[in-house]
Amino acid sequence: MNLYATKGAINARLVPLVDRLAAAGVTPDQITLAAVPVALIGSVCLLLSPQAPALLLAIPVLAGVRILLNLLDGNMARRTGKIHPRGELFNELGDRLADTAFLAPVAFLPGADARIVLLGVLAGVLASYTGITAKAAGAERLYGGILSKPGRMALLVVFCVWAAIAAPDPTVWTWFGPILLLGTTLTLLERIVTAVRRLP
Repeated sequence: MNLYATKGAINARLVPLVDRLAAAGVTPDQITLAAVPVALIGSVCLLLSPQAPALLLAIPVLAGVRILLNLLDGNMARRTGKIHPRGELFNELGDRLADTAFLAPVAFLPGADARIVLLGVLAGVLASYTGITAKAAGAERLYGGILSKPGRMALLVVFCVWAAIAAPDPTVWTWFGPILLLGTTLTLLERIVTAVRRLP
C-alpha cells in the first residue's frame, strides 16, 4: 500500500489546478492548513457514526480531499517558488494533526479495541517522525512503508464503507486496530532500517 509510488504522475495531472489556485491568490500554507479542519470534520463524523452510520460514507470524500490538499500544497510551493521553513513546519505538524484526527476516533467506536487502535496511531506518528528525523540528520525525507499516510487513509476508507454497509454490526471495527498496528509498526521498522543504512 505504498501509494507514494504514483505521486509524481498525480502531481503532473494537478498542474492546471495548481496554476488556477495560484492565480486566485491561494497560498501553499493555506492549502496545507486546510487539511486540518477537513480531518476534524472526519473525526466528528466517525464519533457520531454509531448513531448515524451514514456519516461513515463522508469519510472517503474527506480522506480524498485531505490527500488532494497534501499533494497540492507541495506542488504549488515548488511551482510558485514559495518554499520556506515555516511551510515545512505547517506541513509536518498539519499532517500529524490530520492523521490523529482521522484515526484516533476509531478507538471510541463500538467493537474497536481502544488500546490497539491508539498504539497503531502512535506507531504511525513515530514512523512519520522517523522520516522527518532522517531528513534532519542528512538523508532524504522517508515516505515509504507498507502503511504510509495514503495507505492509512485507504485502510480507514475501506473499513468505513464496510461498517456503513454492515451497520449496526459493531464487530467490523474489531479488525481495524490490529491491521493498523501491524501496518504502522512494519512501516516504522522499515523506515528505521532505511534511515540507518542511508546515514553515515
